[in-house]
Amino acid sequence: MAEVHVRELRGWEEMERVVDLQREVWGRAESDLVPRGLLVAVQDEGGLVAGAFVGGRMVGFVFGFPTRDPALHHSHMLGVLEAYRGTGAALLLKRFQRDWCLARGIRKVVWTFDPMRGANANFNLRKLGATARTYLPDLYGPMTGINAGAPSDRLLAEWDLLSERVYARLYAPPPEPQVAGLPQVNRVEEEVPVEERLGLEAPRLLFQIPEDWGRILREDPALALKWREHSRLVLSHYFARGYVAVDFLRHPNRYVLAKD
Repeated sequence: MAEVHVRELRGWEEMERVVDLQREVWGRAESDLVPRGLLVAVQDEGGLVAGAFVGGRMVGFVFGFPTRDPALHHSHMLGVLEAYRGTGAALLLKRFQRDWCLARGIRKVVWTFDPMRGANANFNLRKLGATARTYLPDLYGPMTGINAGAPSDRLLAEWDLLSERVYARLYAPPPEPQVAGLPQVNRVEEEVPVEERLGLEAPRLLFQIPEDWGRILREDPALALKWREHSRLVLSHYFARGYVAVDFLRHPNRYVLAKD
């Protein structure tokens, strides 16, 4: 594993590199970029802009800012170049963010993520120990780059920094959840009545998403939109009934929903 160092950024030149990383990681148009001036201003007023470095090169970053609640921090963006996604850079950025927040009396961090992107869900719920109970339809409106072509639906991740679960997930591989025999919501390709998708009742449920929704979005936008509508319907429904997304499994990609 390449040696990764994380630190707060300094000066507008390093903030400009964060702007470059936004283009490289997400393929965003200029209209979707957070500009260097705003990054500088937010950091000066109590926000966090930190970078992950390998051999002196910035390969990732995390950007967050204060909220109306002094004990709550909003983490707006975390991005790592594709070539460095096996180096642990993303995890080190989140560990740094946690320590930075705790040193300032912040006890909880929230952020949004696309419910259809399994790698993100796995990182947020499984590796970091965050949970999600809020579905936000088309939160940002039309987007560019890798997110173009579908409504920008998001889940709100909640990260309780002092919980034993979060600490354990950050510093040790989490155990595999026992999911054998759990009821599972029908996949979008399975033509079943809506009431069958929404009528499950158990302490824990499974909700499966595609293995690579990003590829589907590029190659079959109509199917991608169908998946988006399906996830919006299902997750909104079960969240309203008191379920919380508490874990994630890969291959196949499945959310674990537990009754709160």
